[in-house]
Amino acid sequence: MTINQPLTTGQLAEQLLRFEPGTTCVVHLWIADDFEDVAPELTPDELLADASLDADTSLSWYFLRHCADTIPAARVEKDPA
Repeated sequence: MTINQPLTTGQLAEQLLRFEPGTTCVVHLWIADDFEDVAPELTPDELLADASLDADTSLSWYFLRHCADTIPAARVEKDPA
């Protein structure tokens, strides 16, 4: 399993099937609908591709709001038209 890699729910389920059903685990799961609560104008791909995505930092509501503030600015820098 690749760390720090976005997955679809199907890909996640496939990864989890590698383990015995009684295996204990801890999961921090966000889905696309969660991102819409923060910034509906951003795509999940934009949020997940953010270079600052780091498990040491955490995927918190604060982090998602930070992305919602910084990603539009990065769009302008890429395409100053």
